[in-house]
Amino acid sequence: MNTPLPDLPDLVRLLHDAVDDIEPVDRIDAIRARTAHTPARAARPWFYTAGGVALATAAAVAAFAVLGGDRPSSDEGPAHPDHASETVLVPAYYLGETADGWRLFREFDRVVGDDPAAAALERLQSPPLDPDYESPWPQGSFESARLAGGVIEVELGDAAPDLDHPAGDLVDQQVVYTLQGTLHTQAPVQFVRDGEAVGAPIDSRPQNDVLNLVSISDPAEGQAYHGSFTARGRANSFETTVHWEIQDESATVVRDGFTSAAGWMDKLYPWQAEIDLTGLPDGFYTFVVREDDPSGGAEGSHPAVDTRTIIVR
Repeated sequence: MNTPLPDLPDLVRLLHDAVDDIEPVDRIDAIRARTAHTPARAARPWFYTAGGVALATAAAVAAFAVLGGDRPSSDEGPAHPDHASETVLVPAYYLGETADGWRLFREFDRVVGDDPAAAALERLQSPPLDPDYESPWPQGSFESARLAGGVIEVELGDAAPDLDHPAGDLVDQQVVYTLQGTLHTQAPVQFVRDGEAVGAPIDSRPQNDVLNLVSISDPAEGQAYHGSFTARGRANSFETTVHWEIQDESATVVRDGFTSAAGWMDKLYPWQAEIDLTGLPDGFYTFVVREDDPSGGAEGSHPAVDTRTIIVR
């Protein structure tokens, strides 16, 4: 089993859906089932650098899940001499293409620093951990963000693209959901360029319209486990049923099961499942969750799916 990460009260708060009340969460239909994994892609480090800013990986989220612990540890955890002690936990949203169109997906990361708005912008301009996701915002897209007068004001940078993305306004919603989730507010986002407003303030759209209807919070992409782990996420699935499976590198299902979310219909609700890895050979696997579809696709849509690469050791 992995050792617990320290100082996680905000992590626990996020994973138990304090952010739920402000709408931001996620949905993807058919993330392509991966049939080959490489250590370079899957074996994520505890820390990496993106755009010159050190980021603690989403393993911080997975550590809470792996141990199944309800309380944060008082252990100060692994030291890193190049990183400041203060970090901000960012629920970062990314674009993902599904069989039914584009949706938003969420990853958790710790960004070194003490400014939540700056941390959120840094994460938006950095690559997602999961290679199935993408962000159209390159480094230099944003200068700053601040919450003032009931609005999150975002100053656009010189590198901000003239967006013509097939995901449409989900590109804006990516920014709205990430900033609202990080700042714990429902305030709309106002884009600004050279001090002048660009368009009108943008509110977050309803979860069911923009988020993948099933999502994984734990495990993090590339996380390693031995024996078992606790999977967590959110879903809006028929009668609360959430299906899960583990596929080996040939896409053969080697474990499967189901669990129940805390609700369904109006938004995404938390789900949790204990996953037994006993007897599985060491190696790379894909953990898959999908919403329940009693029609078997007869109603024209495809079950929402989310995946994570995991390592069994």
